[in-house]
Amino acid sequence: MNVLVFVSDALRADHVGAYGARGVSTPTVDELCASGLRFDQAIAAAPWTAPSMMSMVTGLYPHRHGYYAWNEHDPAVRTVFDAFVEADRDVATFVFDRTFLFSGLRNANVLGETDSLDSVIEWLRGPHERPFLCFVHSWATHMPHRIPHGQRKEWRSAKLEFLARLQEGSPADVEGCREEYKQGVEYMSETLLAELLGELHASGLREETAVVFLSDHGESWGERFSDRSELKGIYHLHGATLYDEILQIPLAVSAPGRTDPAAIDTQVSSVDVVPTLLELADLPAIDSDGVSLLRRAAGDAVGDPVFSFTTDRGSLSQAAIRQPTWKLIRHLESGEEEAYRLDLDPGELENRASEVPAELRFHLDRELEDAQRTELTDEEEAAVVSRLADLGYL
Repeated sequence: MNVLVFVSDALRADHVGAYGARGVSTPTVDELCASGLRFDQAIAAAPWTAPSMMSMVTGLYPHRHGYYAWNEHDPAVRTVFDAFVEADRDVATFVFDRTFLFSGLRNANVLGETDSLDSVIEWLRGPHERPFLCFVHSWATHMPHRIPHGQRKEWRSAKLEFLARLQEGSPADVEGCREEYKQGVEYMSETLLAELLGELHASGLREETAVVFLSDHGESWGERFSDRSELKGIYHLHGATLYDEILQIPLAVSAPGRTDPAAIDTQVSSVDVVPTLLELADLPAIDSDGVSLLRRAAGDAVGDPVFSFTTDRGSLSQAAIRQPTWKLIRHLESGEEEAYRLDLDPGELENRASEVPAELRFHLDRELEDAQRTELTDEEEAAVVSRLADLGYL
């Protein structure tokens, strides 16, 4: 079976109709979710693109793959691309900016950028003599909207204008930013994804192609910052925190003949994507932190905690364990903790760190034993900061 992955960057689950969104129209995404397995508690391994996407293609949490910024990938860490190539399958990836995502990543075979899907469509039209993995990453739902990152001057100007409105913080300004985001979501669903799925049907590939749809993280509008002047970059909209508006993502698997339509309430993680892709393609598993979503849907590994990690300027900075009804966040430098009862406080507003079950702390402590702590030289940190600034995070 072929496998196609579509990642919509910075897409919040609550802005998809299938997840209960109102005021935003996503019938194409909704239909895809209804045609297979829809996971209602999917959690990103990281709240920003670089570590999250690396977790998605390695099946490892960030503290194990060590990709904390737009830096060099550890060649000892295997990816799903390696597994497909070694099995003599075709691999093609299409990204928002080939100088950043998967740049230099062994076997990723980056063939184009996704301002439009023309290059993806051309590739899908083949010919294909072997089963394939096609991995598509779109920035249509990432601010600023509808401006290619390659148009650096225009992109930077639009980013600063968007942030300025959020810094102003008036209801009209914030609502205007949210409306732009909704338009980006609808464009992704009804233009990009609709075009891609339409091509699969038109070319006769749909019945032999599994489609995995998800996001790398969610989005915020600076709600967590009491002082809105602190909103200085994209990092402060996603990346700086581990709350659910950033970590909870849409995730659906639609594989003709392999998945029956179902809504799955089992908590899952984006590290589960790698074992899922390998199972769908009938390939051997590789070492990972994940469990195939097909197995999760069948009831395996129900109740397992999931972990999320974030970084700051190239170093691991926060870690979280989520095992409903609890979530525990630890700030690694200070040791400060936050804990929330998700059933009573889904907005994560009341810190109950003094009440958190000891079991969660034990699991988080044990997980952090494997953490790759990065001590950067001044020169290395400056290089990281430069790359992050170039992408608008700082």
